[in-house]
Amino acid sequence: MALKVESGNVALTGDSERLAEKAASELEGREHTQILEHRDRFSEISYGIMQAWVGFLIVLTLAQFSLKPLGMGLETPEFIAVITTTTASVFGFGLLVGNFLFPRGGSERRRK
Repeated sequence: MALKVESGNVALTGDSERLAEKAASELEGREHTQILEHRDRFSEISYGIMQAWVGFLIVLTLAQFSLKPLGMGLETPEFIAVITTTTASVFGFGLLVGNFLFPRGGSERRRK
């Protein structure tokens, strides 16, 4: 018994096109929701890290000013170096997080 297959075009009916469009939009909606959930989680973690970093700067500054009269603490150039590099790190980290969460080209740019 032989099977004969004819080649040709398959015509989509209006119902099948609507079903395909609906499935595609549902998939896109779920993907969008998942991306937003991941961005939200990532932003919360990043915000916590930045808060800890700034808290360290505040504690270090208060400790420096309270210990300096006692002859303890960092020397002035060391203190300036720590404050400068840590502040630059906080701004750099914020820039990286911002670029990840809000890319210039949108989500399409990140997929490529």
